Amino acid sequence: MDDQGEREISEMSKTIIADIRNLKFPDISIEKDTFVVWRNLDPFVHSAETLPKNPYYFNAGPMFPGATSSPVLFSRPGKFDYICRFHMGMEGTVDVRDSVAQKGEQETAPMRDDHGGHDGHDHLKHFHGFVTGGRSGKRFFMTHTPVIADDRHRYQVILQGSLTTLEHVAAYDKLRNSAYGSGKVQIFHAHLSLVDIGAGTVKLLPAASFEYYPAGIDAEGQGIPGLEQNIPVQLDRVLHFHQFEPDSEYPNGMAYLVYGDLDDIFIDHHITRAPNFHSVAKLGKRPVFWDDSKTRSTLPVLIPSKRIRDLPPRLIERIAFVDNAFHMIWLPPSGIYLAPPGHPQDPLIPRDEKPPVYDVVLENGTKGQIEIERWLHFDVRLLNYGVLIT
Repeated sequence: MDDQGEREISEMSKTIIADIRNLKFPDISIEKDTFVVWRNLDPFVHSAETLPKNPYYFNAGPMFPGATSSPVLFSRPGKFDYICRFHMGMEGTVDVRDSVAQKGEQETAPMRDDHGGHDGHDHLKHFHGFVTGGRSGKRFFMTHTPVIADDRHRYQVILQGSLTTLEHVAAYDKLRNSAYGSGKVQIFHAHLSLVDIGAGTVKLLPAASFEYYPAGIDAEGQGIPGLEQNIPVQLDRVLHFHQFEPDSEYPNGMAYLVYGDLDDIFIDHHITRAPNFHSVAKLGKRPVFWDDSKTRSTLPVLIPSKRIRDLPPRLIERIAFVDNAFHMIWLPPSGIYLAPPGHPQDPLIPRDEKPPVYDVVLENGTKGQIEIERWLHFDVRLLNYGVLIT
């Protein structure tokens, strides 16, 4: 195959990354129950989707240059053709084969995917990711990375968790006690319903994997030694759970949720409707209003000096467009590209090099102040147009 036709697939545990180059999809051959993530390395938009009447319909969503798709699970064998809707004749095939145990090895029993009570929410089970903060494997905090366009991910969820074995606690603590400190760590797990997690009927993630970002906040994650896959994570407390409200109004300010313990305190942007963004940051010091009584849930605060503006349609022609297959696809809000190179595109990053200190108002009207030490995560793509149907 020449350079023009080079196709590359990078393998990870039960997930492969399929690179799109030069208007060509890669050849994909996988075992069933494997996730596929497409990565667009061309300078123009692509999609990866089957035709609507295909018996195994999937739609990985539109991928802008440099973007990756939502993961698509292929749970049965067969050959599944797909296309790019934006480029005629651009076609690919996913060849899915039965999993076969190595000769002489004992085949392991399939893992249950209800994990202790599903309450009729099987249709909401899916592959989920959490951004994680906290300095100890005995107590850390997990915030779900949501997708507005997919009802399996249309929730803001913040949890307190812990690792169940001493060796895994030691592996996590080693990273947190290194120069990496409080940097971004993500946990991934499969086939759980967030509704069941929010209701407290799921208490354990039996096979999670941990990734961190050693080259910087925007780099691809790498597995943490000792925490790469099949790591049990105990869910100790649901700190916050809500479903997005498409008809809600933006607040007169920018709303955040404060959570953590007395040593590690975080804020998440409170998400209601599209367009929106997901942001996670660590505070530099304990606010005056934060004490031990607040650590068992989240504390809503409002930053009056910042807000999301609801513009009339004629002013957002280049911000959003409607497509019958993708529903509503939102591009980043105006001004989001002003972030300094190499930094997350968070609206709380000062553009004038002033300290990131903000006045806040609590629900009871009390005024306070927060100071941000580190931005851990910022996303608009996955939240607003990471559309996935399997």
